Amino acid sequence: MVQAEAGDALASIDKAQLANWLGRHGYIVLRGFACDVQGFSDLVRAHSSRISLDPARQFHDKDGKVLAQKVDAGMDAIGLHCENGNSPLWPDLCWFFCTQAPAVGSQTTVCDGAAVYRDLSPQMRAALSQDIVYTRSVGVELWKNYVRHASDDGQEAADTRTCFQRLLGLVDASGTTQVELNEDDSVTYSFRTPPVLHRSPFSPGVPAFANSIFGPSFNYERPRITFADGTPLSDAMRAALDDVCQRHTVDVGWQDNDIVVIDNARVMHGRRRIEDTRRTIYNALSYY
Repeated sequence: MVQAEAGDALASIDKAQLANWLGRHGYIVLRGFACDVQGFSDLVRAHSSRISLDPARQFHDKDGKVLAQKVDAGMDAIGLHCENGNSPLWPDLCWFFCTQAPAVGSQTTVCDGAAVYRDLSPQMRAALSQDIVYTRSVGVELWKNYVRHASDDGQEAADTRTCFQRLLGLVDASGTTQVELNEDDSVTYSFRTPPVLHRSPFSPGVPAFANSIFGPSFNYERPRITFADGTPLSDAMRAALDDVCQRHTVDVGWQDNDIVVIDNARVMHGRRRIEDTRRTIYNALSYY
């Protein structure tokens, strides 16, 4: 955690400093800095090469000029996941800004996938050497909303086919993803990725169990998750992995105006069940 001293400003945190903190810890809590939603958005811009978003969430302002999106995913607990980690649109950084901390429970959780990997048995590491595949369909309004915000001009294409071609241009071109346009203009994608990543821009080469095997599907169809050979992940494997993850899961411990920055290729996050509905948290996603 970084605690602000009197007079410290968010603008005093440079990119190299933040990258160093993330390389050492995987996530960082910025506490005591004077900030509002616009200041939070400015911080995200200052440390990002490109902004992403969750197309199912609402922007703080109707024009999308402020990057913050309201976190709204019901009341239930949410499993550990990398943000957008079950899709090819997987950002490097996940940002949170808490304007109203919960008085009881309702905590965001974080889990360092590098620590989880070190704690896995050799047998489990071997079992996770094969890629996993997420397959799901996404409704037309959601995927078009993403394309519109990701496009340089911020405009939606005149017809669905053209918009779909823009979507294909935004998807990772490494051959890990297949996308099909359905008759109802929804899309179905299959995204292939290792369950253990080595690609953090802040701790490159460090293996981390970082994925969305336990992740939520509040605004989306639940994905089908299999190994690359088509074999489903067994309940026994999921339970064993969850046991290890829980040993390395901690609560953020929100206070008003806290900012949390997460290396989204190393650290998973989740949420305890909401017990205080006044809890107000904003989210932003970006590439380093």
